[in-house]
Amino acid sequence: MTEEKAYRRLETSKQLQQLSFMHMLEGHNASEEGKLTWVTSGFPVEIPVAMDVGVVYPEQYAAVVGANKVGPAVCGFAEDYGYSNELCSYARASIGSVLKPSESPLEGLPKPQALLACNNICGTVLRWYDAVSELTGAPVHLFDTPALDVDQQPHHIEYVRHGIESLVEFLSTTFGAELTEERLQETAVLSSKAIKLWGKSLEACKTKPTPLNCADRFLTMAPVVSSRGKEYCVDFYQTLYDEVEGRMKEGTGAIKDEKVRLLWDNIPPWFQIFRFFNGMAQRGVAFPADTYTHAWSSAIEGDDLYGSVAQIYSNVYLNKGLEAKADKMEQLINDYDLDGFMMFSVRSCKRYSLGQMITKEIVTERTGVPGVIVEGDQVDSRVFNEAQVQTRVDALLEMLL
Repeated sequence: MTEEKAYRRLETSKQLQQLSFMHMLEGHNASEEGKLTWVTSGFPVEIPVAMDVGVVYPEQYAAVVGANKVGPAVCGFAEDYGYSNELCSYARASIGSVLKPSESPLEGLPKPQALLACNNICGTVLRWYDAVSELTGAPVHLFDTPALDVDQQPHHIEYVRHGIESLVEFLSTTFGAELTEERLQETAVLSSKAIKLWGKSLEACKTKPTPLNCADRFLTMAPVVSSRGKEYCVDFYQTLYDEVEGRMKEGTGAIKDEKVRLLWDNIPPWFQIFRFFNGMAQRGVAFPADTYTHAWSSAIEGDDLYGSVAQIYSNVYLNKGLEAKADKMEQLINDYDLDGFMMFSVRSCKRYSLGQMITKEIVTERTGVPGVIVEGDQVDSRVFNEAQVQTRVDALLEMLL
């Protein structure tokens, strides 16, 4: 009889592969029809989807590059072209794949006819898309969301609302597309259904043992990022939640023997995602919550859809200051009954990693649980020292096991 593995894989993963393939085909078809946009992860994708304009995500593609363990090679194409290795590895992987598609996974993303950037996640996206624009000839449109130091003010919402109107005008002019109230409402409903099912799956991780671990959420988050507003996205998250609910009823955890519950902060190292979290599972360490996947949890609702879009997409986690980050981590630690936290200091993602030393101290002071910072990158394995990471993880676990 085969011994059960420490980490239990989801059956839903098989459906995820099919959905990813479908999304890729949609992108190629849209490109061939001259109606494909590349969008950033924090972009209000419901708008182009409602206008029947295709979307693909360079950040998701860069994660594929990392998972295929070719980050150094593809990032290297951009570096050989003149870009610094200090630049975000998502950006380098994207630019590198445009420069040498035949030597990149899946031969790169299909050619875009427009590039849609939203700076609610970082400022790098605009220059990154400018670089891709120079290589592809696709025009760039910026959806501007000023950073928030305080609660959103009416004038702030109004400014972002005007940005939505400008976006619709750009898409109308570029693609001859039209946005109707009925189509936007339909897309918003489908988007909200998927987000709510995703949220229920995340909330289920408050259960002991947790039915989902970090790697599960990092992988199954892909459709809620890229396919919001599509019927098949709703179907996928219904299937996922059904499996999660089944695990809860049976008392089956994501890992075989849950002893310690930790919070993960930041993007994962895609090239190490199973090796790292499998290794932690073998030591009885589960990650029931993380700051990354919870970012896609707000639904577009109400009579004023433009206002809802403006409120949601300018109020995201990375568009706020350190106080908001500490608040979120404190909330997750308390809500999910966590024993500690692990912060991944990503060399590429400075916006996400900025202030982690200070945040670590604040969160420990507020919650009383210990934390550790490990360093590396999400795509470029050249700056990931596995031995150093394990040394710091060991130090944290000595306090908890």
